[in-house]
Amino acid sequence: MDWQKIVIHHTASPREVRRSGRTVPVDAAMIREWHKTKGWSDIGYHFVIMPDGRCEEGRPLSKQGAHCNVAHRNSIGIGVCLVGNFSETEVPDTQFAGLVTKVVQLLETFKLGLGDVELHRGVPGAATECPGRYFPGDVFMKKLKESLS
Repeated sequence: MDWQKIVIHHTASPREVRRSGRTVPVDAAMIREWHKTKGWSDIGYHFVIMPDGRCEEGRPLSKQGAHCNVAHRNSIGIGVCLVGNFSETEVPDTQFAGLVTKVVQLLETFKLGLGDVELHRGVPGAATECPGRYFPGDVFMKKLKESLS
């Protein structure tokens, strides 16, 4: 794949759900299950950032994503998703740090620049609040810039 963008998302879901009488974390496997229920071939995102900052692999980077169907972002953009609903709560510090670490790694691996990182809501033609109104886009870009210098 010729990756040209990195697109940041949130699940817009709880961080945990009840299943079979237990509370279980929302993770890449669960999101994959949700997406397959929609008839998709796999999870739409390439990476999932957990609330504790760990990064789980989603769809292989050898495959086009299914995370942003405008401006060709599924074919040129790596989808990175934070578990949680940041239209309702703020991003935990550990999760934010994990996101910064993963995006810096992707920028370096694919020789991309800061201008190639987009919030889903900032993609031309996208009509969404994703990754949520409480996602601090300005702080995120500042942290990326600091990490790359």
